[in-house]
Amino acid sequence: MGQKPVVSLEDRVPQLKQRRKKRANRRLLVVVLLFVLFILIILFFQSPYSKIQSISVNGLNGLTEEEIIEAGGVAIGDSFWSTGTDKVIEDIKDHLEVKNVFIDKKFPTSLIIKVEEYQHIAYVSQDQLFMPILENGASSTPVAVNELSSHAPILIGFSSQEILEKMATELAKLPVEVQQSISEVYSTPTDTDQNHINVYMNDGFEVSAVIDTFAEKMAYYPSIVSELNPDEKGIIDLEVGSYFKAYETNTE
Repeated sequence: MGQKPVVSLEDRVPQLKQRRKKRANRRLLVVVLLFVLFILIILFFQSPYSKIQSISVNGLNGLTEEEIIEAGGVAIGDSFWSTGTDKVIEDIKDHLEVKNVFIDKKFPTSLIIKVEEYQHIAYVSQDQLFMPILENGASSTPVAVNELSSHAPILIGFSSQEILEKMATELAKLPVEVQQSISEVYSTPTDTDQNHINVYMNDGFEVSAVIDTFAEKMAYYPSIVSELNPDEKGIIDLEVGSYFKAYETNTE
């Protein structure tokens, strides 16, 4: 009895062979596409389109754009994707005059840095220069007389750093209009109070006060002055209560 010829499954079912061929083609196409995509990604990260091409800094008053960019350790040409905003913010906030920082990465190549600076609330005379005192009580880089802000007073005679920082803290608490109306503040300690000060105002009045209650009482300065004769200058005593002593007559 003779053997029957062996017939392959593909010959018996031609459609199966066709399906396998299509499946193999699809696999090959997927592999090729993945390879092309991989090459494109490599080319993209090596191209200028993946690099930072512009850095802008907003909100500056005393600091310069160059100072902020240098403090952040970023530069044109750095990788847009690998530049971590948290690290840049941390580095910029290490700058003495920076209060807060926000960073916005604008796709595909822009970095926007928004800075909030500590205010210069006063200046301390130092040789021919003036040292800015920040609202946090810290001292900044000395500036020339032509760089002084007209809205911040000059502090004179503050030999103690602790008292200087207390004075800066009190100035920072003042309403803006009161803060900007002060011309000079002298440290004039007495036997009974090392925190005594004399304050000279832009409107010609003088204030005698103590640092500990300065901000609290000076907040009422506009209303106090409004009740006085603007042509009769003198000392407004805020040490304990609140009373006025004219220069000319020296009477309360």
